[in-house]
Amino acid sequence: MNMLPLSRPVMLIGSVLMLSACSGLNIDAVSDRVDYKNNKSVNALEVPPDLNAPDYDPTYATIPGGAVSAAALARGDAQQGGAVVLPTNAAIQLMREGNVRWLQVNAPAEAVWPKLHEFWRAMGVGVKRDEPRVGIMETDWAENKAEIPLDFIRKTIGKAFEGMYDAGSRDRFKIRLERPAAQATNIYLSHERAEESVSGTGVKWQYAPARPELEAEMLNRLMVFLQGGDATAATAPVAESKLTAVPVALTQLEGGQPGLVVGGAANDVWIRTGVMLGRIGMSIEGQQRANGVYLASYDGDNKDSKQGFLSRLLKSDKDMLKVGGKYQVQISDAGNRSLITVGDADGSPLKPAVATQLLERLKSEFER
Repeated sequence: MNMLPLSRPVMLIGSVLMLSACSGLNIDAVSDRVDYKNNKSVNALEVPPDLNAPDYDPTYATIPGGAVSAAALARGDAQQGGAVVLPTNAAIQLMREGNVRWLQVNAPAEAVWPKLHEFWRAMGVGVKRDEPRVGIMETDWAENKAEIPLDFIRKTIGKAFEGMYDAGSRDRFKIRLERPAAQATNIYLSHERAEESVSGTGVKWQYAPARPELEAEMLNRLMVFLQGGDATAATAPVAESKLTAVPVALTQLEGGQPGLVVGGAANDVWIRTGVMLGRIGMSIEGQQRANGVYLASYDGDNKDSKQGFLSRLLKSDKDMLKVGGKYQVQISDAGNRSLITVGDADGSPLKPAVATQLLERLKSEFER
């Protein structure tokens, strides 16, 4: 695996860092405005009774172990040296690093996975991507009915003509599991958003900025659900604390390759980067925690949808991120700072213009 070089430019990190302030998240603003239950249909995951989970590249495996029956995972009784179910008294903590939150659960990943399916069914959100062997789950796009304005007509008519209304937005969520220990699981959640846009050419969907406050609310609800509570009930707002400024800056490495310098140890930056990749239109395909590498595919984001025809003509396809393309994102330790670099699927250097596009989007997330 050919990783991007760290070398001498790391010594210049201190001179290129710039401070950016992170604002707190207003969780209370969304706690009572989440309603996906009225989506048209949300079916339970259907799998043949004897189907085993497909094999994936073990290089990027998150949840180690042999083949696990997909039907058993859906039932929540997967075997691994005995029945694996989520303990009713499992300790669950809501953790935070900068503007990213995650859940730390004292239970094995095999026990957590089927509970995630139950959670999304309870919330009224369908699951589109289900890969337990690599710990990746993604939902369908779902409409949040609570965002539909409650105007005079809707108040008067009630639900009789509810189908006539549309929120004009859709949300999608991505979950990634990590196993820090045999009996512990970290749950990371990313949010993506799309909104309708009306122009002279008609109506189309465009990516919109993700909402970290909605991520936090959904994690709060998931925590309540894993503890045996009602996921659909509005939760109490998470206590906020003032965030310190995070040093982040683009720099140029030896050979002209761009890099993103971020204040903080590589372990902390790793956590935040994984969630932020989901926010900017990347789907994580695998990860190598020991080497600080994410393998991610590009789904597209709002920057592409807003790009005009003329600007596209002036750029070669080789100078742009490709939808469906796979990229390696590496986080390297540099003391109390970290360096993020981007390569192709094999880790070879990208064209600087392409790498800069992805790093600039990550930078904007670190600065939020």
